[in-house]
Amino acid sequence: MVGFAAFRRFVSHAVECSGEPALGVLAGANFQPYHSPVGIGALTSDTLGQGLEFLARYARLIFAGMEFELDNGPRWSIFKVKSTRPLCEAHFFLIQSIVGTHGHMLEAILGRYVDELVVGLPYPRPTAEADSSLRHVRSVVFDQPCLTFQLPVKLLEVPSVCTDPTTSLDAARTCQRMQSEQMRGEFVQRVRHALLDRLMDNPDVSELAADLDVSVRKFMRRLVEAGANYSDIKDEVRRSHSAWYLKHTELSIESIASQLGYTDPTSFGRKFKGWYGMTPSKMRQASRIGLN
Repeated sequence: MVGFAAFRRFVSHAVECSGEPALGVLAGANFQPYHSPVGIGALTSDTLGQGLEFLARYARLIFAGMEFELDNGPRWSIFKVKSTRPLCEAHFFLIQSIVGTHGHMLEAILGRYVDELVVGLPYPRPTAEADSSLRHVRSVVFDQPCLTFQLPVKLLEVPSVCTDPTTSLDAARTCQRMQSEQMRGEFVQRVRHALLDRLMDNPDVSELAADLDVSVRKFMRRLVEAGANYSDIKDEVRRSHSAWYLKHTELSIESIASQLGYTDPTSFGRKFKGWYGMTPSKMRQASRIGLN
């Protein structure tokens, strides 16, 4: 899987090479709803309102790192999208991509262009050079706290032109399974991050479970559900960080062993040789020769 940092660089390069400020909108507008169980479930819901509820519940399966919320008031329905991580140079692309995708989804559900839609964008009005991206959005307001899609609440009762209860139920079951798998993966990431914070202490399962505010039994069960185990995760973290320390710092091998939670540098050396087929000193020597 491509890391988010690599994705951000790719997006920045793609926008620069294409010369198209609305590349994200175009990418989102070309999204085919029937290519995703999230889109299928929304499209085949009974009404637009149910379709939006489906998207609010499962859209994170498509746009990881984003939160979706549907807020229905007396007059207006507002679909809110908030980022859960810094988007940096990918900010405009991802926001535009969601605008294009959501607009295309609304059109597919209603079977017509949605003139009533007002899009709220979480950034100032762009410069004249980038203003061409707005040609894809009929009604827009800027400087909003988050990305929003506003519709008259009465529109939520309009039937979907693609309603199919059986297909919608199947899509919901698929999304529930995918969501469960995603949550299990996120727990493994939480374990990695917690372990990194106190790797030097070499915490055991009970200590790390306490850090994550779960029982040992639940901790172990969730790792098993994700197809992982604590020992392997600790080895993986130690392995990657040991190589980084050797290549990018001047710490002694004894200090690196201590940073990774080893009380005995000899034990660290044996483990390292099992990982990389060479001693720590050999890797450091090879990395320095490569730099020269």
